[in-house]
Amino acid sequence: MRMLICSIGSKQCKTTLRFGAEVAKALSADTTLLGIVKEGYEGKQLQETLNKVAEGLAELGLPVEVRFETGDAEEIVMTELEQNTYDLVGVGALVNQRSRHALLDSVGTRIIERAAGSVLVVKGERRTLSRVLICSSGTEHSRVPVRIGAAVARGAGAQVTLLHVMDPMPIMYTGLEGMEETLDEFLQTDTLQARELKWAARAVKAECETVELELRQGIVADEILREGEVGDHDLIVLGSSRSAGGLIRVLMGDVTRDVMSRAQRPLLVVGPST
Repeated sequence: MRMLICSIGSKQCKTTLRFGAEVAKALSADTTLLGIVKEGYEGKQLQETLNKVAEGLAELGLPVEVRFETGDAEEIVMTELEQNTYDLVGVGALVNQRSRHALLDSVGTRIIERAAGSVLVVKGERRTLSRVLICSSGTEHSRVPVRIGAAVARGAGAQVTLLHVMDPMPIMYTGLEGMEETLDEFLQTDTLQARELKWAARAVKAECETVELELRQGIVADEILREGEVGDHDLIVLGSSRSAGGLIRVLMGDVTRDVMSRAQRPLLVVGPST
């Protein structure tokens, strides 16, 4: 597993690097820490943070490389991804800093669209990795995200909530009785979604000691975000919309982009070829 963690020296740089390092530890990743500052900026604090995080990874016996570059963040990151192959790329989200390059807005979205692997978007101020929310779409496309999420949780010793969101009830059925299913009733059905959720539960339980299943009905992005808040999860794991294919993506909408733009906690967006 090769991981690239990028930071452009913002106020959130410590959070980005340290949370990224927690994920790197969980996956025992060969990690490159890439610090980037604009021309004319010294970046001493960023360099110190990079070195400190690197020391922590090295003490665990993990291979780590520190690099520091000056220039345009977007150009440097995209060039790095073109020249080297990474299984996972970590970037930070800059909130309310419109005057500077925000990796989430200018690069993060493009990475998710173009990267063959997975992308970790660090948002909020999470310092630990003790609760992981894994989202299952109820199709075979969510099997890779489930496996990756389980691997992260296992490595971190984290508790896992496995979430599936059912489509909202059509308006024509509003008011009819008996339309809602409990989790047990849903799992007893022979639908594709039920079979895939049962598979996901077995896969996660094989890796993690504590697994909780949640079934919700409604707008998918809304319910993922709601569960993230209610469960106070440190990380949300979901698949890239690219995994579902063009037609399904058009019909379902870009759930990944919606969740990413509104979430207030780290996200791990798992690419189809991870």
